[in-house]
Amino acid sequence: MSTGEMFARACMRAGLNVFTYPEYPSLIRGGHNTVLVTASPCPVPANLEQVNMLVALNRESIDLHLAELSPRAAIIYDTTDRTFANFKPSSVKRRDLQVIGLPLEKFAVDVGGQKLMRNSVALGASCALLGIHPNDLTEVVRAMFGDKGEPIVALNAKILMAGYNAIAPAQRKQCTWKVKPVKKAGDRVLLTGNEALALGAIQAGCQFMSAYPMTPATSILHYLAAHGPDHGIVVRHAEDEIGAIHHAIGAAYAGVRAMTATSGGGFALMTEAVGLAAMTEVGVVIVDVQRPGPATSMPTWTEQGDLRQVLHAGQGDFPRIVLAPSSHQECFTMIQEAFNLAEQYQSPVIVLTDKYIAEGQRSVPVSDLKPVAISRGKIFAGAAGKKNDLFKRYDEKVADGVAPRALPGTPGALFVANSDEHDEFGYSNEDASNRVAQVERRAQKVATLRKKGVPPRFCGPKTAPLTVVTWGSSAGSVEAALQILDDEYKLQANAMVITMIAPFPIPAVTAALKAAGKTVIIEANRSGKLAGYIREQTGLSMDSAINRFDGRPFDPVELARQFAKLIKR
Repeated sequence: MSTGEMFARACMRAGLNVFTYPEYPSLIRGGHNTVLVTASPCPVPANLEQVNMLVALNRESIDLHLAELSPRAAIIYDTTDRTFANFKPSSVKRRDLQVIGLPLEKFAVDVGGQKLMRNSVALGASCALLGIHPNDLTEVVRAMFGDKGEPIVALNAKILMAGYNAIAPAQRKQCTWKVKPVKKAGDRVLLTGNEALALGAIQAGCQFMSAYPMTPATSILHYLAAHGPDHGIVVRHAEDEIGAIHHAIGAAYAGVRAMTATSGGGFALMTEAVGLAAMTEVGVVIVDVQRPGPATSMPTWTEQGDLRQVLHAGQGDFPRIVLAPSSHQECFTMIQEAFNLAEQYQSPVIVLTDKYIAEGQRSVPVSDLKPVAISRGKIFAGAAGKKNDLFKRYDEKVADGVAPRALPGTPGALFVANSDEHDEFGYSNEDASNRVAQVERRAQKVATLRKKGVPPRFCGPKTAPLTVVTWGSSAGSVEAALQILDDEYKLQANAMVITMIAPFPIPAVTAALKAAGKTVIIEANRSGKLAGYIREQTGLSMDSAINRFDGRPFDPVELARQFAKLIKR
């Protein structure tokens, strides 16, 4: 993964945009691991499955990925690896490929490195074939290893150049694929979606984060544990997911912005506490980074299967807000909006991402990482001289459903934060009229928020024969597919990306679907969870659906092919 990141950064220094994505099995040790890097002068919202260059550290890598190689692709393999003992380039069943064997492990050891540093030798060789200037490589090495001291920087640079110089001029000339430097496109950073979320939480003024590690959400905890304390954030590694959300609710009740992060299985354990936050009207932010289910299933792969779970978590009727960022930039901005909404509407806010966007690294222009103004909602300032007076924390007469909240210790603001149904002061009350009044007041929050909700995001031409509906990380693959559809098929489609799931933007979605020609929905689950929810909310059905649920993200090339078929049908 670090070698893939180095390659991506070298491409960025050449002026390109990148997207990298790691795939690895859910094993403590061993198994087939890959990092796919896509680089282009244009923005890269998703990876392409077709591979132009394959670095194979064992024979299995060639066998597994041969079908993914593009015409005239290049393969670099390690002749010192035992799995290549009897391997001959002529045994590869495709004659259009450039197959280069190098003693990667031997090169690493000969210049003073360790065997496992053969990755860096392969990186140097790859950059030589692709025409990446060695200066870009050495600058990346210094940026990544500079804090470890000059000897480490010098050793890594030496190992990279051993691979770079191992590629003969004739081999460089034969390679079809070249990285052509382009004019620098301004300051950019290479971020995973989880890093963007964590940075957004810092920007939003989060002061408390508690979580129990669960792939693929764990790196949010790791990032905030490393950097949060510098910004006044207390980070707690909880004993389990139940403890994690209760710690966060307690911190939010005490008056600080608080969050937790988990995946679908961990969120299942948090379900009862989601209802607690709703009943006590404590605004807490919950990040669910989705992976395939049910049970443990495929912990290190991607899916969009938790939509219905988060929409219906907790018994009874209560408002909750569900947001689904569709890009790294939106991960940064929408987590900030989540904290604002949590406090403005005093409700749990769930942010849905998935493994593809969470662990995928993308080059993001710094200018796209926009701060969102902090809004903490209605807070009771206190009443001088009335220290022990009761406070109508759950005042049923507020028009918008949101009663002012009071922080503990505020003069004149005594109330009970009660998980039972309660009266205006928080005392348990099972009177029928009180029950109706409190349920209706909490429900009014949804009506209030719906007027100010987040509308769908549209891309592509205003009118087109096909409208693609999608959400979350699948939007990146759709955006890339629309460009391929235009470039290669000379056809056009547009897309509607839904980023606020609850409360659902009914008027905007209904209007867009009624104005559309043919419609197709793209989502990474089998049952069409968003398609069913759209039908439930608007009464409108999609004309067709493309679903993927094998743990892999959508391939833009394949999506473009299917879009073309739908348009021509």
